Amino acid sequence: MQEQAWDVTASEEASGTRLSFHCWPSSRLEATRCVAPLGALYTPLKKLPPACAPPSALQYDPIRCATATCHAVLNPYCQVDYRSKLWVCPFCLGRNHFPPHYAENISETNLPAELIPQYATCEYELQTVPPQGPPVFLFVVDTCGHAEELAELADSLQQALNLLPEDSLVGLITYGTNVQVHELGFEGVPKAYVLRGNKEYAPAKVGELLGCTAHKYRAQQQGAGQQGGGHPGAPPPP
Repeated sequence: MQEQAWDVTASEEASGTRLSFHCWPSSRLEATRCVAPLGALYTPLKKLPPACAPPSALQYDPIRCATATCHAVLNPYCQVDYRSKLWVCPFCLGRNHFPPHYAENISETNLPAELIPQYATCEYELQTVPPQGPPVFLFVVDTCGHAEELAELADSLQQALNLLPEDSLVGLITYGTNVQVHELGFEGVPKAYVLRGNKEYAPAKVGELLGCTAHKYRAQQQGAGQQGGGHPGAPPPP
């Protein structure tokens, strides 16, 4: 019997993700036989159908696997033992106890949102993490393409920018022979930091070149405070 073709578009519309594989390897040997690496593309802020996700973000932290090398999140693919109040992680097969506030109420007919079968994608508002400010979107663009493809890409980026929240922070990195980190705060004079493509940079060096290390940021903040004004992100005088 011929296998039914997998509808990638329908799956993406329902979950907001596109996976390189739809069958998870069950052993290390199977994992080594994967032709391409396991990966996922996730669409941030995607409006999912009401039947495929909770109506709003879950106002609590996710339940995570207790295995030190795993920490996967409780999800509909976990095996649940409602009698002993345990759940089995599908990634590492570790057995985990539900926390007391789950164990008291959970049953086959009373499931938390993250265990409902059709809710494979859930958004959480983490209660243990302080507010991080406005959302940040970083666009990374490969410029090694035909002019027609780049023109279509530019149009797609323009459409994406129109869909972002008004308070968003946006960054742009383009790469081809070299890598360019663009400053988008100047309309008249484009500015970019250029990193050579044939040279390897340590993360600390990249932060130093871009001026985004924590030490330099604190120094700029202190300098602005001592001067009694000025833009905290302005470059120091020569």
